[in-house]
Amino acid sequence: MNTNGREIGRRQFLVVSSTCVLAAATMGPKLFGAEAGASPKRLAVAFAALDDATVVDAANIPAGDGGFIGRGARVTVSGTSGHSADAAGRRAVELLTHFSYMDGAERREAPFRAWGCNRVQGCQGSPVSFNVPVDEVHQIRFSVGAESGALDARATSRRDAMTGAAVGDSQALPLTLSLLSEGDSLKLVRGYYIVVPLFENDSVPRWSGWNLDRVDGRMALVDSNGVTAPFEHIVLRIDYAS
Repeated sequence: MNTNGREIGRRQFLVVSSTCVLAAATMGPKLFGAEAGASPKRLAVAFAALDDATVVDAANIPAGDGGFIGRGARVTVSGTSGHSADAAGRRAVELLTHFSYMDGAERREAPFRAWGCNRVQGCQGSPVSFNVPVDEVHQIRFSVGAESGALDARATSRRDAMTGAAVGDSQALPLTLSLLSEGDSLKLVRGYYIVVPLFENDSVPRWSGWNLDRVDGRMALVDSNGVTAPFEHIVLRIDYAS
């Protein structure tokens, strides 16, 4: 696996991933339980082509792109945009990518923390890129976790400093991009996927009111005046790996 230009061996990757998942599973319930307030209820996902800033509902993508077979996918996480100006009011977010591998005759998954943000350390800076194989399972699986901004500041600082705002896998919301028509998955094609965590009182954004543009070095939703969307969203750029 390659991330940010660094090669990570399969054994090392699985050890690191297992360690991260154990820490997330340990601290996750505190972050997303009653103590942490509301957790995200669902995800709204939009799509924009690589050469077109127009944003549409990702559910309208007609078919998956078989060109990923034999090439794999290159995923670039631009980071989250639309933060509250008040750091204490931010919703901590992280993105996990689930790598599939064979353990003898059994297929397993190794979650990899691809990107994260918390109130103490802020958000990861420059875009993060990595390759994901597609051949065997014909899909890419992510999970997105977020928390409410209504937290006790002292408890939040203590937890964030210890965990980096890790999100337990069981508490995160799944996002599957597939070459096939299956379940609640979206079609896997080349382009930008804009992912918005929705809480209980949130509504799906009116995608036609937004375009995709580069803002401060990363891709973000902007209105007709170039103003960044006020709601938090993560932009994933997906292309062929080779």
